[in-house]
Amino acid sequence: MRPVRTIVFVLLSALCVDLVAQQAPSSSFVLNVDYARFRNDQTSGYLEIYYGFYPHLITLKEDAGKFSGAVILRMELINTATNAPIQQERSVLPVSLADTSSASSRSTIITQAGYVLPFGEYRLRVVATDSLAPARGDAIELPISVKDPGTVATFSDLELCSEIKSSEDKANAFYKNSLEVVPNSTLVYGVTANPVMFHYAELYNLDPAKQYSVKMQIVDALKKVVRESSKPRTFGVKNAVDVGTVNVTSLGSGKYHFVVTLVDEGGTEVSKVEKSFYVYNPHIQAPAVTPVALKASELAGLSGDELAAEFRKAQYVSTDEDKKTFTNITNAEGRREFLAKFWVQVEQGHVGKMPVSRMEYLRRVAAASAKYGNKSREGWTTDRGRIYVLYGDPDEIERNPSQNNAKPHEIWHFYQIENGVQFVFVDRSGFSEYVLVHSTKRGELRDDTWERYLQ
Repeated sequence: MRPVRTIVFVLLSALCVDLVAQQAPSSSFVLNVDYARFRNDQTSGYLEIYYGFYPHLITLKEDAGKFSGAVILRMELINTATNAPIQQERSVLPVSLADTSSASSRSTIITQAGYVLPFGEYRLRVVATDSLAPARGDAIELPISVKDPGTVATFSDLELCSEIKSSEDKANAFYKNSLEVVPNSTLVYGVTANPVMFHYAELYNLDPAKQYSVKMQIVDALKKVVRESSKPRTFGVKNAVDVGTVNVTSLGSGKYHFVVTLVDEGGTEVSKVEKSFYVYNPHIQAPAVTPVALKASELAGLSGDELAAEFRKAQYVSTDEDKKTFTNITNAEGRREFLAKFWVQVEQGHVGKMPVSRMEYLRRVAAASAKYGNKSREGWTTDRGRIYVLYGDPDEIERNPSQNNAKPHEIWHFYQIENGVQFVFVDRSGFSEYVLVHSTKRGELRDDTWERYLQ
């Protein structure tokens, strides 16, 4: 069983809020919180919580040539099943600087705490307050699930770190498995702070006799793999540790996903774990973001089938050539690239159609399905649905129920299109299936004798 480690802070009883602060930060107070879950025993897991603060964002007072202050930290772990707190702590983290203009004032103060928790669902709430300026503070609330890793080979959570090195100092707060593992709760890396990203993970239920591969990938915000490597591993034990480093100085600023995959001898993925992190590299000029790239980011995460379903809904603004091209694309990445370019064209007015954004078009599809659908047809595929999807909400609708042996019909008016147009729909079957019989809009069906359909 892992030992229970808790935060140990020195209480500063002499630090009172009525003292005059000599160093008042100009930016908001920021609390950084991260966590990782590890196996403990057959009934419980081990939760580590990592806290980070920036000294230059803490109010400091001068005393004997030094600047000092503190962060008051309140932590609460709540069992969501019972809504009862199972851990509550109040601690004080002292901060002391010899020079507020030094580089150390921009470094991050990192500390951590550890708890053995029965398997279950929890809610973590952390409130941090600037001791010399109680109005300055920050709070974070996170759901945390502690689950049994089972009996198959699997990873713990990934812990992203600012440093990992060999250690025999078991009294060190960051010591575990013969290593000093210093977390980076900000998850920010780059040339100005942490040019190398260290990572730590534990593996459980391995076959000591088998050879595995550990594959590492860095994936950008557009789901593109920008860095990848793989190394063979014969662990020789049932439970092991995987540690590594990644130099991030060549990555552009932005958000990334770090993905680590355990692969068996047959090439089958056994377990996968991932974590988001951020890169700030001001020396790398970001490439110009094109409209197509922005649109591709909207489509990131959609599967090939989901992309196909979306393009089907876009049939009212696509051409036969578009449909033929899309049909010949079978992989998700190709479909995503095609749709990104397609929607950019639609938003500019594709093949004479009125310009409409992707989000607005899909909103209209959803609204039309809700308004005009029936048991046999999706609402957006009906005549009224098509007109709604193409032109949006009418400025006025004349609804004429059945009377004097005339069939029910509706006349939709759009006053902002072509100096005013109308669409006439008639319920020709008597089952609320309104059919377009006439329109004054160019390119739509026109029949000036449409009133005959009312008989």
